Amino acid sequence: MLIKISIHFLITTLALLAISGCSSYERFPGQNEIAENKARAAVELEKEIPMIGVGTMCIGHPGVSYIHTSYVQEPFSQNMEGGGNCGGLVAGGYRLPEKWQPGMKVKVRWKPNGREWIEKYTTIMPYTKAGVLYVHFFENDQVRVVSSAYAGASSPRHPISKDATTPPPEVEQ
Repeated sequence: MLIKISIHFLITTLALLAISGCSSYERFPGQNEIAENKARAAVELEKEIPMIGVGTMCIGHPGVSYIHTSYVQEPFSQNMEGGGNCGGLVAGGYRLPEKWQPGMKVKVRWKPNGREWIEKYTTIMPYTKAGVLYVHFFENDQVRVVSSAYAGASSPRHPISKDATTPPPEVEQ
């Protein structure tokens, strides 16, 4: 019995050592350095522009076929966040400035049901306080992005009416 426990302990210990050795493995040269540089840049940016984690949600307007999956690029990074289909909230992994900043142009990538991926750029509409990031899809592959801290998509106070059939004008600032 003691030998059986010792062998089990030895195998477990060797497995843990093997796994811990893999944690420093680089898939390509310089990968760790790139990740560290991105992390440092994010910390420096946060000193200048306070950021907050928010959830994302997409809204399909009348005439839009089912949106299978959508992603939105963060305004000051190359990260694409989201992944949910329309109607579901993706919890707070999206980094958004606490206060709106001019020039927040983002790439939106989505897959309508039965169609190929679509990518478009749009600006995030001005907001006073960061909240859930709503991606609104309209006919003819038009898209608008808003952040709303106080009014959900069904609220009459939401920046874009859920029943709207055309998007508001693109905000360029």
